[in-house]
Amino acid sequence: MQKNRPKDRSFHTVNKVIACVLTLVLVIIACAVPVNAEEELIQTTPSRIPLTELEKTIDSYVESYEKYTAAVSVVAIKDGEFIVNKAYGFADIENQQKAEPSTVFEWASISKLLVYTSVMQLVEQGKLDLETDIREYLPEGFFKKLKYDEPITLLNLMHHNAGWEDQTVTEVYYYDENEDYDLGETLRKNEPKQIYKPNSVVGYSNYGVGLGGYIVELVSGQPYYEYVNQHIFEPLHMNDTTVHPTGQDRPDLVQRRNEVEGYTKDLKLIPENRVYVTFYPTGAAMGTAEDLGKFLAALMPVDDNSVLFAKRDTLDEMLSTSLYYDGTSIPRFAHGFAEMEYWVPTLLHEGNLKGFSSKVVFDPESRFGMVIMTNIAFEEVYYYGLISKIFGNSTYVNSVTSEGGGIFSICKTARL
Repeated sequence: MQKNRPKDRSFHTVNKVIACVLTLVLVIIACAVPVNAEEELIQTTPSRIPLTELEKTIDSYVESYEKYTAAVSVVAIKDGEFIVNKAYGFADIENQQKAEPSTVFEWASISKLLVYTSVMQLVEQGKLDLETDIREYLPEGFFKKLKYDEPITLLNLMHHNAGWEDQTVTEVYYYDENEDYDLGETLRKNEPKQIYKPNSVVGYSNYGVGLGGYIVELVSGQPYYEYVNQHIFEPLHMNDTTVHPTGQDRPDLVQRRNEVEGYTKDLKLIPENRVYVTFYPTGAAMGTAEDLGKFLAALMPVDDNSVLFAKRDTLDEMLSTSLYYDGTSIPRFAHGFAEMEYWVPTLLHEGNLKGFSSKVVFDPESRFGMVIMTNIAFEEVYYYGLISKIFGNSTYVNSVTSEGGGIFSICKTARL
């Protein structure tokens, strides 16, 4: 029996070592769990800025670029809640009129999102089909300049690949608010050349989206702006926005808009900065950043309900990829919403009108998004710089000019 004791002691020693190691492992795991749990509770922007620090971060950013700023309104939304809603700078520099959250800005091309949403509402009701030739919805003989016989669909209008050249700036807007306006007649008189086959080249087309608004008008039996008022603005309580071609349905908003001046990037006043968009569904909306934030929040509901649609599935379809870059798996459009890879995949749209720039970017997965509206033409400090700070860096593809003389944009979404 004495001979076995050393062996027993060795066996017990090994067991004690194993037990100590296991205990140490368990202690490490136990300590790690609260840390990880705590990290999960800290919500951040896509660029990892804690949401609790977001307002301070934006304040600091604006302060750093004060000399480049006229007015800027910034809205940030998370899980349907406004976490930032602030205005900075001056709506009118010359008269030192400060910008407020109630300041009215131009949506410019972000107005197109209202067309896409309206179309999808009517698709949900079975009144429109995304792949039907749009000539079935338009008056007979509507087009006079089509070069190709291939069908043009609502998806082509959403993807900007119906083949039309883009108009020059002088054709995109006008100045006389008393000019007689009929959307259908305006589209007829300003029909551009079709220089590519449908589905072959993406070329930013205000005309094409204007057609989408006109089709909404024809199928719904309402003027486009009335349809949007009833089916988008009213349900979302967007009480400070209009998409009327001259804003005459909301003279109070027109007055507030006229108190805002437009500026160049070096803050020089742009005279006559109140213009009217020729194909108005593509860029006539104006209102507060807060109202645009309400629309953004409705695109990222926290549950299965949707204010904009009878079924959540319709919203999900609208925000799903519908066009990829040729020969790749890189998403390009989600039914008119541009897709962009920052540090997370996002959906976005931009807008530029004489003296105004606007942008909306959001990540439906995390339900985080931002609205930026300025009274600066082709603004970049906030339009790109602040968005990159909050969402991380991204890449952009440049525009090209077609052989037929039309100007096309491979990725840009804000030619208006």
